[in-house]
Amino acid sequence: MKKIFTLLTAALMMLIVFNARAQDSQADGDEPAKLKSYIGIFGGQSRPLSDFKSTNYSNIKAGFAKNGVVLGIDGAVYFYKHFAIGFTVSKQDQGNLTYNDDQILSQGYTDDFKADGSTVTADKRYRSYNILLGPQYTFVYHHFKFDLRASAGAIKNTATPSIAVAITGVPAQTGTFTQQSSKGTAFAYGGSADVRFDMGSGWDLLLKGNYIKSKGPNISTTGRTSNLGRIVTQQPMTESQIVFGLVKEF
Repeated sequence: MKKIFTLLTAALMMLIVFNARAQDSQADGDEPAKLKSYIGIFGGQSRPLSDFKSTNYSNIKAGFAKNGVVLGIDGAVYFYKHFAIGFTVSKQDQGNLTYNDDQILSQGYTDDFKADGSTVTADKRYRSYNILLGPQYTFVYHHFKFDLRASAGAIKNTATPSIAVAITGVPAQTGTFTQQSSKGTAFAYGGSADVRFDMGSGWDLLLKGNYIKSKGPNISTTGRTSNLGRIVTQQPMTESQIVFGLVKEF
């Protein structure tokens, strides 16, 4: 995924440079004017990818995350022709663990501890804010504007699932241990592509796709007296988002 993202970024930069040189070669009277800045609201679906989506007990990066709702604000401030600094602030929910997820974890801990059995109880959900900022370039075709953006910023978690595990028949681990919910903040990066349809009077309809990746928050576990079984110390997060919105130029 990183190689693909790097190749796409390189191709985008080459296209932007080529287009910018073509514009600079035009007569002064034909040069495009600076586009209008804009701000808007959006809503849609946030989907976990890669390890964040995985339900594999043996993969300590597996997040058991689910599809959820994302709401946010998106905009860009143009500083030269079609070049802008874009920003996104969003809130997303990636769900909680299901009964089947609890059973997967329970069986895994039972096998690793060679226990008589184990009970897994999950609470809370993945809830977070994304704050992203980065350079943007816009292509214009009749009533359509196509925006391409690379961005970086942070993911602020307000909660991650809390997972309590009770092991039966293992003297070395008689008490319940708990993977605590995290409110950590982590660096994030990604990119986006969107199309805006000009409805007139400075209003646009927005269809946008976002890609966000982060090493995720640190995770702590309390109550352990044995180091057997799955131990999560950090939860990587990768998300793709498809959103619709309404934009106002200014």
